[in-house]
Amino acid sequence: MATPLGWSKAGSGSVCLVFDQLGDVIESQEELIHQLRKVMVLQDENFVSKEEFQAVEEKLVEEKAAHAKTKVLLAKEEEKLQFALGEVEVLSKQLEKERLAFEKALSSVKSKVLQESKKDQLITKCNEIESHIIKQEDILNGKENEIKELQ
Repeated sequence: MATPLGWSKAGSGSVCLVFDQLGDVIESQEELIHQLRKVMVLQDENFVSKEEFQAVEEKLVEEKAAHAKTKVLLAKEEEKLQFALGEVEVLSKQLEKERLAFEKALSSVKSKVLQESKKDQLITKCNEIESHIIKQEDILNGKENEIKELQ
């Protein structure tokens, strides 16, 4: 540090000591000022104006309101979906009952058709046997008539 005008370096020791101490204080204050300026620059870079902050805050409030509306709509749609799922379950059970009833009825019809088919086969067989018996009776009657004529 330079010696101020009018002061001699060879002067009293206490003056030099005070001068050195003042120099140290000034130097430390300049360093502190330099650090504060750095902090101010960083604050300026990270600074948001009140208007910008209020605009962002207002947008946040709007988004929260929109989110709340969406949540309500979601709850309504979820309720509708749950109702629809309940209906699907009821209809599925009803469809299963109807399927079982249909299968039972179909089985019954098949059984009746099979019985009818067997019945028809038996009737056909009976008719064939009856026809055969009639032929045999005719043959027997013819033979009896021949026997009577021969007697």
